Amino acid sequence: MATVEQLGAPDEKALTSLLAREPIRNLHLLGLLNDFLQGSKNLEVHGCRSGEVITAAVWVDRPRGRVLPTAGGNPDEFRAIAEHLKPGLQLGSIVGDKTAVEPLEAALANGRPRLRYLHRIFWVGPDHLGPYLQPRLRCALPADLPQLFPLAINGFCEAFGAEPDSSGVELLKQQIEQNVLEGRTYVLESEGKLAFKADVAWKSPHGAEISGLYTAPDHRHRGHATLGLGQLSRQLLSALPRLTLRGNEAVSRVALNVGYARRPEVQLLVTHGG
Repeated sequence: MATVEQLGAPDEKALTSLLAREPIRNLHLLGLLNDFLQGSKNLEVHGCRSGEVITAAVWVDRPRGRVLPTAGGNPDEFRAIAEHLKPGLQLGSIVGDKTAVEPLEAALANGRPRLRYLHRIFWVGPDHLGPYLQPRLRCALPADLPQLFPLAINGFCEAFGAEPDSSGVELLKQQIEQNVLEGRTYVLESEGKLAFKADVAWKSPHGAEISGLYTAPDHRHRGHATLGLGQLSRQLLSALPRLTLRGNEAVSRVALNVGYARRPEVQLLVTHGG
């Protein structure tokens, strides 16, 4: 019979084995596993154990209320983990396979309204990229922030079909500033204005994930997203084995054109008003 418990460094082998079953969908967790094993204060891992085998697990960042389930596992296992997590966890967001996110949301949301974003995972390796380059793509600078803020907020509105609340706007601005300071936001200028942006959500020796693709409405249908994504992907893949990208149908067209492959599993991001 499976039991739910908080996991630790002695479970490294079992966790690695679990993540390796779905290396593309678990790519972000493979990177976070390194942080967890190195003693990150903000990360916890809770999972279902059957003997020596971990059958499902969830990464938790309690200060941010962020919950990240592993790919695989069944809804009952994630429901059991959610009940285990309930005491003391104020949910901020969950992202992962829809079949994992829904039981976690049902147990942890506490009736608070949530925004939902259905999407897919796309992935690419060094040998799959098309011939799309844009050498003018550059790291964003602090001086770009006045233009970046509206781009990011508009991107949020288009993805979720709703405007972020006031606290959500502040959180977005804080995240944008942090991304720029850490060199994780890339931009493309056209006609003296920022036309395209993309973020590197995270990076580890296992790969990286690109997020936040957005083209300003006045600059669409000019190839900026295709060239910008192609350039950024090629830069990252010069030192990494693979990339992932999360996106809806609008992102899908660009990703597939650049050379990304689409995973069939439906992904779900659930977050509060910001």
